[in-house]
Amino acid sequence: MENKTLRSFRISLRSMEQLEALRNVMESGQLDFEINRIYVTSDLVLESEPSLILCEDIRKYLPQVEWILSLPEILREDDEAYLDHVKAFILQNSLFSGVLVGNLEGLGYFSKHPEIKIYGDHNLYLWNSGAVDAMKDKLSGGCLPLELRGQEQKSLLSGNFDWDKLVYGRIPMMVTANCLAKTMEGCQRSLEKKEPVSLIDRMDKRFPVLLNCAHCYNVIYNTVPLSLHGELWKYEGKASLRIQMTTEGKEETIRILRYFLTSHIEEQKPPYQDYTTGHEKRGVE
Repeated sequence: MENKTLRSFRISLRSMEQLEALRNVMESGQLDFEINRIYVTSDLVLESEPSLILCEDIRKYLPQVEWILSLPEILREDDEAYLDHVKAFILQNSLFSGVLVGNLEGLGYFSKHPEIKIYGDHNLYLWNSGAVDAMKDKLSGGCLPLELRGQEQKSLLSGNFDWDKLVYGRIPMMVTANCLAKTMEGCQRSLEKKEPVSLIDRMDKRFPVLLNCAHCYNVIYNTVPLSLHGELWKYEGKASLRIQMTTEGKEETIRILRYFLTSHIEEQKPPYQDYTTGHEKRGVE
């Protein structure tokens, strides 16, 4: 029998469709496990008032959940005004209490503002106990690095640190300032609706590409999502399990959330045919 008290989830969302999907799932009330934190990309919340209203709607179903803004993967010197905006928004808003950072620029900026919580993402350097010790005074928690094997990740769990474990989500293969859309068809910054972009390799595999025109960079994702649906029990009571949405639409997000947030997941087939377990069993040598 599964111990529901040991399995808790954190959800990462980056689009209105994904927020709507979470609201629909919460309205259904058919969940077996706790959600204790929700990450929402800062660009979405700061640029769209309807997204903030939607977050407030979701809070009615999850009054105890912690809400965190996910910062851009790349920050440059001229993004300081943007970070000032994020800081002011958090201090003036009762919903969001902190930021998720994946780079030292974001960490350095918000380290000067101890009233705002900082969580390290999987691409912040937290590969070993020494790195964690060096940063833990600045961080309220972090995400286990995707480059490490599962066994190597477990060695980090022995310390007193609040960890996320990514169990679903597309892994970024590359973050680049060389914009694919601009190279192919021209800059899409001024377009109201941006066309989807992807890379196709010689094996006809499609790599989805996130265009972040506000900060002028791309994220190239793996062709299939990471999915550790068969490994969840290994981290129960040791880390919160993160479901990270990237390119998923509303209906796909609903199916994935319902799959992970209901009991006996190990006995069911996932709502996607292809997936990878990443470095869980191999890692960096």
